[in-house]
Amino acid sequence: MPLLVVHLAAVWFCVGLVWVVQVLVYPGFRGIDRARWREQHDRHTRLMARTVSAPWAVQGVTCAVLLVWRPDGVPFWLAALAGVCGAATVAVTVGISVPCHQRLSAGYDDAVLDRLVRTNWYRTAAWSAGGIVAAAMVLLAS
Repeated sequence: MPLLVVHLAAVWFCVGLVWVVQVLVYPGFRGIDRARWREQHDRHTRLMARTVSAPWAVQGVTCAVLLVWRPDGVPFWLAALAGVCGAATVAVTVGISVPCHQRLSAGYDDAVLDRLVRTNWYRTAAWSAGGIVAAAMVLLAS
């Protein structure tokens, strides 16, 4: 059960963070003074990496462990679904979000920001679904 609680905490930290980014941070990018854009965007990117790295890594490790070892009551398919949700966040981040941020680090671009906000809904959905799956696993194991 401690593994599931650690997994739950890591995933829900990421769920909360991605929702704040989706509804507050990314839309707030539009209000940044363009003369300070690069400085502010680079600061955001640096601080976000520090903030999310550890819990995201914990989510990944606990997902991997749950695929091999599961507490009684937790079916394999649910652990696999947790893995799919986690993998989706990685795929969207690496395939879409990081390239958008790389382009934005060169200079503000409405079209790139629009794409970042629009596609971040995929990460928001994947992490939210992963949070629900994590809670279900805790409930089934208790």
